[in-house]
Amino acid sequence: MAIRDFAHTHEGAGGDALAIPTVAAMIAVLFAGSTVLTPLYIVYKQQFGFSQITLTLIYAVYVVGNLAALLMLGSVSDIVGRRPASLAAMLVAIVSALVFLFAVNVVSLDVARILSGLGIGVGAGTGTAWIAELLPGADKSRASVIATSTNFLGLGLGALISGFLAEYEPWPLRLIFIVYLAALVVVTILVWRTRETVSKPGGLGRISLRPRLSVPEEIRARFVAPAVTGFGAMALVGFYAALAPSILAQQLLRPTMPSPARCSSSWRSSPRSALSF
Repeated sequence: MAIRDFAHTHEGAGGDALAIPTVAAMIAVLFAGSTVLTPLYIVYKQQFGFSQITLTLIYAVYVVGNLAALLMLGSVSDIVGRRPASLAAMLVAIVSALVFLFAVNVVSLDVARILSGLGIGVGAGTGTAWIAELLPGADKSRASVIATSTNFLGLGLGALISGFLAEYEPWPLRLIFIVYLAALVVVTILVWRTRETVSKPGGLGRISLRPRLSVPEEIRARFVAPAVTGFGAMALVGFYAALAPSILAQQLLRPTMPSPARCSSSWRSSPRSALSF
């Protein structure tokens, strides 16, 4: 059964009480998948034996899937419905987590990162629009606040939980993805039971994969400043997330041997204790 048909079999199954928290949880858990890998980069680097450049490329290849989703699938939920598009995004995220779980080389990590970016690209836009339609009066500004907050919540929790499990629990490259898969499955079930807000969803044949990259003429002048600011901020975040684990590992694991000057200075400062028996 197609995802669209499967999703619409539960049109009225879920109540509205949990609808917004469910969609917000979907956004959070999807974005958590993008930072779950951050504390593990140095472990993968040691296990697979790749260079720092390769590590950075593994981080950056996420953009391939993300841009593909944003440019070619940005309006898919307007056509097939919010719930089917969200379920498709969650399914892609589950496949991505499975690839991470059984990764054996750099290619596996690249494929998983691309799939992760694809799922997040589809799910984030769909989730924001879905929350706006679930809110009274279709409050778009409040929906953006909720979506952005859960976005950063997921980013922070993903890295935090991954780092904690890798440090203190067994299977540092496996356990976190088992936990993440469990979270994805639970949220997927909740999404399946959430009310659809698109009144007349269409078929998959209406989806166009032609890339769309444009800004309405009336807001182009106002668009430049926030776009440049967002680009710079995300570039800084990407730089930090890609390089920080390796830099911290090198600094924290470097042996701290006292220098000869410090030893000599310490000896001169306490000659009595040094010469006493």
